[in-house]
Amino acid sequence: MLARDLVTLMDRYGSTYPFERVGLELADADVTVANLEGTFTERGTPANKMYVFRTPPRHASGLALAGIDVVSLANNHALDYGPEGLRDTIRSLDAAGIAHSGAGENDGAARRPAILEVRGLRVAFLSYAATVDAFMAAPGVPGVAWGAVDTIREDVGQAREHADVVVVSLHAGNEYADEPSPTQRLLAQAALEAGATLVLGHHPHVLQRWDLQGPSLIAYSLGNFVFDLDEDDLRQLGPGPFQTVALKVRISASGVEDVEPVPVYIDPWENRPRPALPAEVQAILDRIQGPDGSLEAP
Repeated sequence: MLARDLVTLMDRYGSTYPFERVGLELADADVTVANLEGTFTERGTPANKMYVFRTPPRHASGLALAGIDVVSLANNHALDYGPEGLRDTIRSLDAAGIAHSGAGENDGAARRPAILEVRGLRVAFLSYAATVDAFMAAPGVPGVAWGAVDTIREDVGQAREHADVVVVSLHAGNEYADEPSPTQRLLAQAALEAGATLVLGHHPHVLQRWDLQGPSLIAYSLGNFVFDLDEDDLRQLGPGPFQTVALKVRISASGVEDVEPVPVYIDPWENRPRPALPAEVQAILDRIQGPDGSLEAP
């Protein structure tokens, strides 16, 4: 989420400011994927809701410079400034060379995967939202891809015909909940059953546990990563929204080969993520692992 105070900080210190302290973790990957919670626009009418996020399009280049290759647009903030804002966002990402999925001019465009070829593997990225305040795409209507069991099964199955690996981003669940909701579980399981290798969850704003199922992984919620959280938020919300990870996954055509969570903490004085301090690491790992220190089965 690159809006509000982060715009001021990027204007002052540069578009890569939010990512500088975790730059090695992002740039080290063959492909880095993120959920883009907001818009790149200076136009449009704000939606009638409590929080709307927008960032000047000039800062979209910061994502590419930080090493981010593909983003999900399927969330409840992609149309905070209406169809104009969504179009500006897509144009900004295209100009920066960042692939995207999960939103578009109609439901067909929103459901279309972004496909990247990496080390001889074709990787398809699909993205869906299943929150009540997301603007759903429809025939002739701009919006985001809606997360429904039948839709996910159909899209993942079709993507598997053209790609070696399918990654699904899923914006669902309850904000600040420590456990995944029934909807998160249902949709993530549908993705795996249809052939997805990896499900990346977001929306709860806190880390939730992960499930490793054979060759596939569900990260029900990766929490926040870039967000303008400060010391007042820390006092009011506690450490949960500040605790996060850079999730490193090694994959092949056979599935997940290795999983490495790199603990990260959002610095409340700098409003950006940094590597977690030794005293912060265990609490972060406890949020995603089982009592025995392993990833849990569902």
